[in-house]
Amino acid sequence: MIRRVWIDTDPAVTSGNGEVDDVFALVQALRSPELEIVGISATHGNASRDHGLAMANELVARCGREDVPVHAGCASAEDTADNEATIAMRAALAAGPLAIAALGPLTSVTVTLAHPEAALGNLEQLVFVGGRRKGLEFLAVAHQTKPFRDFNFEQDVAGTQTLLDLGVPLVLAGWEVASNLWLTPAHLDELRNSGDQTAAWLVSSAQRWQRRWIDDLGAPGFTPIDTLAIGWLTHPELFTAHDWPVAITTD
Repeated sequence: MIRRVWIDTDPAVTSGNGEVDDVFALVQALRSPELEIVGISATHGNASRDHGLAMANELVARCGREDVPVHAGCASAEDTADNEATIAMRAALAAGPLAIAALGPLTSVTVTLAHPEAALGNLEQLVFVGGRRKGLEFLAVAHQTKPFRDFNFEQDVAGTQTLLDLGVPLVLAGWEVASNLWLTPAHLDELRNSGDQTAAWLVSSAQRWQRRWIDDLGAPGFTPIDTLAIGWLTHPELFTAHDWPVAITTD
């Protein structure tokens, strides 16, 4: 069965620099026959909304998927008015069953789903790259002195709470899910030598990001966190899901 999917994302990547998880996930999604991507929205997060919008448009073009519309979403957590992306996402939801993959902060998704005319009954799942179990620290390696932040969640705590209050069908695909998945230099070499132009561009963008993980953390590579959210949508049988209560706490 092909799933209708909307992807909300905050790609920060530039050639040779920047966080690359969203870009790997977008290429994965755009090349997955299991998915019908009805729209992509760029939101604030790892970079400005406008930068993310430009990168999303570039990636769609590089993948030869100009059939997938790209929309500008919310520019900050305080930018909670309807916009191009939220209107289009709500229309896609009204048109039939839809899964939403939220790879960045939840602001645009919250504005979409909190609207009184949102067809919430058509929302199959909201897969969010965020959340963690109580007491879990985000440590890539045992000797890491400063844990990673739960970045997407922390960028819009109020928006996350609104979605919890709405009771939407939520799947948390946070860092823990990908914590043992590594893209090593050998993997990037394999991509570079594959003869695929998009893969070669990914490698040029990922090398500096990978080097930071290796040099700063002593890690074997980097974890492509956002790709696991797409993996859940394409091949859920490869995952073990846990049904747990969710709440926002301050400690």
